[in-house]
Amino acid sequence: AGARGADAGGREGLVMQKDFKNLAQESAASSTLLAGRISVCRAAMAMRAASALASVLATAAALPAAPGKVTVHVVPHTHDDVGWLKTVDEYYNGQNNSIQHANVHMVIDTVVDELQKNPDRTFTYVEQAFFQRWWRQQDERTRKITQDLVKRGQLSFTNGGWCMHDEAAPFYLDMIDQTTLGHKFLMDEFGFAPKTGWQLDPFGHSSTQAALLSAEVGFTGLFFGRIDYQDLALRRDPEHKKAEFVWRASPSLGEGAQVFSGLTGSYGGNYGPPDGFDWDDHNSNDETMQDDPELTNYNVKTRVDQFVAQALLQANRTRGTNIMFTMGSDFQWENSHEWYYNLDRIIKYVNLDGRINAMYSTPEMYVDAKAKEATIAWPLKTDDFFPYADGPHKFWTGYFTSRPALKRYIRDSSSFLQVVRQLGAFGFGAESLKDEGIVKFSEALGVAQHHDAVAGTAKQHVTFDYAMRIANGRQKSLLGASSALAKLSDARAGAKVGFEFCILRNESVCGPTQVATKDMDFVLYNGLAQSRSEVVELPVAGHVRVMDSDGNEVNSQIVPSPPTLTNYGENSGGSPQTLLFKADVPAMGFKAYRFVSTKGTIAAAFVATTTPSTTLENEFVALEFCDNTLCKITNKESGISIKAEQSWLWYEGSVGNAVSGQASGAYIFRPNNNTATPVFAGTPTLQLVRGALADEVHQTFGTWVSQRIRLEKGARHAEITYTVGPIPVGDGLGKEVISRFTTDIASAGECFTDSNGREMIPRKRDYRETWKLDQTEPVAGNYFPITSSIFIRDKKSQLTLLTDAAQAGSGCVRDGELEMMVHRACLKDDGRGVSEPLNETEFITPYVGDNQGQHYGRGLVIRGKHLLAVGAPAEAAKMWRPLQDQLYMPLMPFFATNSAKLAKPSFSALAQALPANVQIVSLQQWDEQTVMLRLAHQFGLGEHETLSKPATVDLEGLFAGKRILQADERGLAVTVSREEVLKRRIPWKVEGEAKPAQSEDAPKGSLEVTLGPLQIRTFLIKLGDAPSESFI
Repeated sequence: AGARGADAGGREGLVMQKDFKNLAQESAASSTLLAGRISVCRAAMAMRAASALASVLATAAALPAAPGKVTVHVVPHTHDDVGWLKTVDEYYNGQNNSIQHANVHMVIDTVVDELQKNPDRTFTYVEQAFFQRWWRQQDERTRKITQDLVKRGQLSFTNGGWCMHDEAAPFYLDMIDQTTLGHKFLMDEFGFAPKTGWQLDPFGHSSTQAALLSAEVGFTGLFFGRIDYQDLALRRDPEHKKAEFVWRASPSLGEGAQVFSGLTGSYGGNYGPPDGFDWDDHNSNDETMQDDPELTNYNVKTRVDQFVAQALLQANRTRGTNIMFTMGSDFQWENSHEWYYNLDRIIKYVNLDGRINAMYSTPEMYVDAKAKEATIAWPLKTDDFFPYADGPHKFWTGYFTSRPALKRYIRDSSSFLQVVRQLGAFGFGAESLKDEGIVKFSEALGVAQHHDAVAGTAKQHVTFDYAMRIANGRQKSLLGASSALAKLSDARAGAKVGFEFCILRNESVCGPTQVATKDMDFVLYNGLAQSRSEVVELPVAGHVRVMDSDGNEVNSQIVPSPPTLTNYGENSGGSPQTLLFKADVPAMGFKAYRFVSTKGTIAAAFVATTTPSTTLENEFVALEFCDNTLCKITNKESGISIKAEQSWLWYEGSVGNAVSGQASGAYIFRPNNNTATPVFAGTPTLQLVRGALADEVHQTFGTWVSQRIRLEKGARHAEITYTVGPIPVGDGLGKEVISRFTTDIASAGECFTDSNGREMIPRKRDYRETWKLDQTEPVAGNYFPITSSIFIRDKKSQLTLLTDAAQAGSGCVRDGELEMMVHRACLKDDGRGVSEPLNETEFITPYVGDNQGQHYGRGLVIRGKHLLAVGAPAEAAKMWRPLQDQLYMPLMPFFATNSAKLAKPSFSALAQALPANVQIVSLQQWDEQTVMLRLAHQFGLGEHETLSKPATVDLEGLFAGKRILQADERGLAVTVSREEVLKRRIPWKVEGEAKPAQSEDAPKGSLEVTLGPLQIRTFLIKLGDAPSESFI
């Protein structure tokens, strides 16, 4: 938001000295001309009362322009956060204005009214979570007016997602889902498909956004405001002219998945108007246009000179003659009349002046104009824009972890939504479109991807609101999923059959298993496209056995549960014992099991005797503990063994010092020094549990950190489940908590981090590919977003860590060390607009009267998972890539109610499992006739000798009992065809390259689908019955 850019350098108010010289000469020559044109202007205004000066929506090429004359594309827009300081509904309705004045409803209302008054005017809108709210409330007349404005190109949409998503914390599938949700609304209501990306406010920009969420969606351009202050200075330097460029972000997807990209906000590090031209009636006092010479303070010439000066300054920092003025900012345009009153006049008089051209425009029109300047060679960028800093000592790397409980809840809910959609399609087909629960759940998760939601940078009460929306959506969607499961399993009982889902299993709470006094059927659902054989854990209170559908007892084991705590440290009433059993579940389907209650008390877990050098070991892995702490990991297959000393520590969050007043907070991570403090000075406790299915170590590190390390039989990785909090802050010190692994891997300052779960990005200590970094924070400046995976390696060994939720982390701070920040408590606001410290507590006072927004009550406790694996670099991806899918999509237990018996104990939607390197990442009913299917290659280029090669899937035989009658390949967001996506691609000329990048050929319509590394292909399919049994 605008307040967050206070230290970003702002917009420049003065023209550079060499620009002034040229401008002074032009201004002197034109002043007489402009004065002489005043009378002409009056006549023109009278003659053109019914229409404006220029023809609306003409492309830049159609404008009469002298060679080299600058054309300013005036792009009216508003940036409307889907929650930040206020909740999404408060922002829409204009409520709670004691926090921030904002009323999105009035923005859209007045824009639609004002657009009708002048056909030249344009407006660009982004966030469909708001626009669909407004649309639902309109009568048919207003809807028809709005549709006509869209059809004429006056009202345009860019980005078009449910929100403007974050780019550090979201999983790639959530980015795709929220984009698709918004695009579907726009296509259904307006027949509109956005052509440009508009990521103005996110705090850094990912390779996934450029390659997947731009090029593969069909965007011709991508625009954003925030980049590192050092990078910004270089890009806007007139000697370099790199404020606009071609971004080719994915080696796996190749040069075809590139996108033209540019900075907004007149290249000032933000996204608002140039200085002096902000006419928002709540946040600005910029001078209005006064063009009546009969009145005092006539200012046409002054205002035109200022506009021209800003235009020439901006044009001097990019290439070509077209530039864009982003006219709007946070929640602006509530009074659209004032904006258009001034813009109409400045455009008119600038064009009369003649030194430059000005026109109402849209991002789409702007990219078209840039593309017509075909002789220009553009700079090339191939890395990403993380981490972002807006000044020395001001690295926005804290938000990679901020609000970890919400981050984990969003990720967990994401996989649940995929399962709900699959069940709807398999169980009810087109009937599932009526399931309001799926709709509400999708919308709630769409809002949660916003760059202040999953990012963790909203106020506390807004964070509560995000979580509440997700919880309500999950609960409503379970009704449809339960009915689908009952149908697919042919569940039978004397009463209505349903299925329960235990949402608090991570607290060892599950009603059906804790009070089981009679036999109970349940199913384990597998949302992946490969069959799975895994250990499942369920909390139990009584003595139970697990039976398969043939009546055979399944091998099981009792282990102690982790601490049964709520997220604020209260005893949750969970079971102290957990049952482990080994389950075999078919691909994209379920298998039924039965709990059988037996007499007697539950068998206690076998707690083994520990020694100073305890070892957990199976066929493939050995974990050694020294002084009750993990110290060594061995891959027994390869013979690779590394030192791996784990430690729990915390960095003291800065509150500002003599070097810089910058504090650690929701956005910014700034430790007081580069050395972390152990959370516990003594030797941790260790309890060893051994059994037939898994061995475990349960550890405590003082009073507020504990963990369980599990090594399952047959596993090639270790699983760490940690519990952290409440973070003690009574000593007046903010704490940023990390888990660190110190190894003997010679990593040479290099690590690799994932981009939203897709491409792995190489990182180097104190290094940026695009510019020479002046490093001011050796720790925070080497932290990166870890959405799902990170590894360090040398020629012999690789240590890979997977996380179940987005976190800040690094393998670049020190050689051989890998650390992950799992939790934060900061005691001072970091000055980026949220205006409260990041210290999560159970309660917060209202934002009225005295003591507004005060945190009180118990602090936040979080629980999460890290998976660790060691192996040879050439073989590492073979293990961790599929494991990443399994961590995202765990086996999900659903428990039958009313003593139901399941007549169909097993189900798979697939005729056969997909290859190990291909996944079905999306499957849902799209409309009455078609199902949307996304296939994804899950390995990156060069990650594995065989699994990184292209993979082929035969759609014709994909589904059990069904045949595909038609498969229409679509763009990533579905609403346009793949052929249209490829047709939109522009062959940009790039510096240093002899010819433009080549795009792939249009799809040929074959049912044999080949996917290259990390490619995702999207289809709308029509299904018909095969001779065998149908799954619907």
